[in-house]
Amino acid sequence: MKFGFAQAVITPRLDKPVYLAGFGHNRRAETVHDDLTVRVLVLSSPTENLVLCALDLIGFFRPDVQDVIRRVHNQYTGVITPDILIASIHTHHGPDTQGLWGADDRTSGVDQEYMNWLKDKIVATIMLALADAHHAISHIKTTSVHVPGLAKNARDPKIIDYELTAVQFLNAAGKPLGSLFDFPCHPEVLWEHNPHITADYPGFLRREVEAKTKAPCIFFSGALGGMMTPDVTDHSFEEAEFMGKRLAEEGLKALGSADAVRFSTLGMQKKEFRIRLKNILFKIAIRRKLFPDVRDQQGRILTEMNLLKIGPLWLAAIPGELLPKLGMKLKDMMRTAGADTAGIISLANDELGYILPKEDFRYPLNPFKPGKHYEETMSVGKEIGTAVMEAMESLL
Repeated sequence: MKFGFAQAVITPRLDKPVYLAGFGHNRRAETVHDDLTVRVLVLSSPTENLVLCALDLIGFFRPDVQDVIRRVHNQYTGVITPDILIASIHTHHGPDTQGLWGADDRTSGVDQEYMNWLKDKIVATIMLALADAHHAISHIKTTSVHVPGLAKNARDPKIIDYELTAVQFLNAAGKPLGSLFDFPCHPEVLWEHNPHITADYPGFLRREVEAKTKAPCIFFSGALGGMMTPDVTDHSFEEAEFMGKRLAEEGLKALGSADAVRFSTLGMQKKEFRIRLKNILFKIAIRRKLFPDVRDQQGRILTEMNLLKIGPLWLAAIPGELLPKLGMKLKDMMRTAGADTAGIISLANDELGYILPKEDFRYPLNPFKPGKHYEETMSVGKEIGTAVMEAMESLL
């Protein structure tokens, strides 16, 4: 088994307006606190090339994902065509890459010039990581640990997933080649008035892991919907640093106690499915050309679920922001099916908004004043949760 890694800066230039995504309209970036990156981890076996790509962005629609994958496949000259997963960490302090956060509710915040440059950069970084995939993996460590006190569920305080998933790939000398961390919480410590570009707490987490291990770290967001949000008071960089470092420390401590095992299983399974777009606000966004219209003649959107198996670690890759109730159920399903360690990657190869359990879905009478049901107004519809669970059952 071989390991490869590459990363690149994807911070937009500030010589023209950059609309920050994730909260209200017309929040313009004033400075860069820390650079945004694309990070790519490659695992390669004689029969598989698995590419895991993490973007410090709010989200990346499936047509953009498919464009990147096609371009990589066209450029790649190796024998084994790479299986590629591209997921956004969902930072609320990066550029609008989806269209909802422009100057007003009728204006997209997407800069097409930046998007073209961004996709070029992602393709180039994936190619570099594939070329770097020659470092021999001897063993793998996987673990999960509960880290309470850092996140809360603002929608349903009784349902909280504190589970941090951590993975480390080791060489023959037992030294780390790289790490993967996954935690279910919105990267939004800095909150709605922050004008600084930042990766939020995942940036501090990665920096701490890399300082301690002397090896690269990639981060993914778990089932962060519902709203899994940082449990902070000041919404400060100091709190973001504390949260990132605490997660890094707890994950590295758990990895230090985990057994190093050899592994031969490596693969990515995909299940495509169609879901009908019901959300009136999303339909308005399409009419205003804020969103691309990818519906078929029946008003359905084609998306996908993926199941990644990396030795004892199984990861369910979800095309949106999964609520923790479903996330914990999926992890239980994977463990029952044979996973030693199970995790969720949200916003993977698509971003369809919140994915709620059907029984908890209540679309508000006035979606512009949703009250406790904001998540429903940022979801494609009531059936998406059921469709995701059925797709995972099929993969398992």
